[in-house]
Amino acid sequence: MTARLRPARITWPVTVLALAAIALVATACSGSSKPATTPTVAAVAVADPRPVGPIAHEGHWLTDASGRVLMLHGTNMVSKGAPYYPAAAGFDDDDGAWLEANGFDVVRLGVMATALMPEPGMVSDTYLDQIGQTVDMLARHHILVLLDFHQDGWGESVGSDGFPGWMTLTGNAQNTHTTFPLYYVTNPAIQAAFQSFWDNAPGPGGAGIRDQFDVMAHALASRFGGAPNVLGYDLINEPWPGTTWEPCGANADGCPGLDRTELDAFYASATHAIRASDRQHLVFGEPFVLFNFGNAPTNIALPGGDANTGLSFHVYPLSPDGVPRVLKNAEAWAQGTGGALLETEWGATDDAPVITQQADAFDEALVPWIFWTYDENMVRDLHKPPTGDNLVASTVGAVVRPHPLAIAGTPTRVHYDPATRTLEVSWSATMPDGRQLPTGTVTSIELPASVYHGAYKFTATGAKRDASSNSTMLTFTNEPGADGATVTISPDPTPVVAGTP
Repeated sequence: MTARLRPARITWPVTVLALAAIALVATACSGSSKPATTPTVAAVAVADPRPVGPIAHEGHWLTDASGRVLMLHGTNMVSKGAPYYPAAAGFDDDDGAWLEANGFDVVRLGVMATALMPEPGMVSDTYLDQIGQTVDMLARHHILVLLDFHQDGWGESVGSDGFPGWMTLTGNAQNTHTTFPLYYVTNPAIQAAFQSFWDNAPGPGGAGIRDQFDVMAHALASRFGGAPNVLGYDLINEPWPGTTWEPCGANADGCPGLDRTELDAFYASATHAIRASDRQHLVFGEPFVLFNFGNAPTNIALPGGDANTGLSFHVYPLSPDGVPRVLKNAEAWAQGTGGALLETEWGATDDAPVITQQADAFDEALVPWIFWTYDENMVRDLHKPPTGDNLVASTVGAVVRPHPLAIAGTPTRVHYDPATRTLEVSWSATMPDGRQLPTGTVTSIELPASVYHGAYKFTATGAKRDASSNSTMLTFTNEPGADGATVTISPDPTPVVAGTP
């Protein structure tokens, strides 16, 4: 591919005046604890079963523009090899259709800095267009997109993927060429590359490499700030604490000093760069990758002090008992900051029982999640998915689960039994902030095609089935005066008649 390159809106070399301009705009956008533009809650009932953007949050809960709580299930799609965009890897409309039919509500879409800014200060319009085509395709299938600045082992020249060679500043550090997953702790070149980033070391032409990242963040927000199906931005995948990482793995309280001086400083500048173009979408920061094992908490602040932000976290425990510890640490962060929570990576395995166990834990914790990953672990043959008894025992059968999508209230219980394909969902009629949504606001529950084949039965208390229900989406409205509702769904040989309450 021959990329069309253009000088970034802040051209390279990056001038002090240009960076100051972003800082001034960002200060105006986030001078208080409130986001620049706080999404408003609709004053009328929402009959659309799908989330209505922009997506925001109330405490740790994700919410749509109507105020409904979202319990998203999704998958990652990250194209790690040249030319670094999903369509080139065959991710296109039939994939979007399959994801929609099987109850996936969000895709965490990888954005590679090595393709977005292949030369210092030069943003690739061609790459943005290619990412945009995938965002638009997913929108046609009612799927939200979390734009993810992805890296693994910093970049191809020292690790796996992510940042271009010109941003890889390692000094005299040895490159051991260690492979995943040990390269973070054994390759001094990767550690030095991250340290240079945290230190905003000057790259080619003298511009700080972290400043150049802000240019990329600003360009991404300028391109996608108006996209109706964008959920938000994940600022960096699995960051590493650089050359002084040891305390992060050894201390029970993590490494609050590095959280403050490295992650908080980076997240503040990147959030400000995004807010200069996009004042409404969520921005997520990630803890250091060591958080994913469940051994220590994170101490990062809300990115940029912006209230419309949250924590993107991963669950990769070293043993099964690590799953609840990661979730507990994420919940503690949200309670301390008021930020949103979104689990954005888990799985990375074909072991169906392990997948089921972890998904059960997320249901119990009432946490929305995004599985790793669509292309490697989930669908081996898109056009011949497993069926019948093989479905439950397969990776795709373990990941594809019925679940509530948008709730006109606050979720109190989600439980799914894969063996009987029985789902139980309960919710309070009161929203997390104490309000009740207008009468007639729809609660929607995803019923994947490969699980129920359009044939299900249900019982409901406190809620009435809505006429917008169909073969893969069951919708309800709260009964007047009910404090809450419980719905139980199971297979039924009788096909559902769309539009029949």
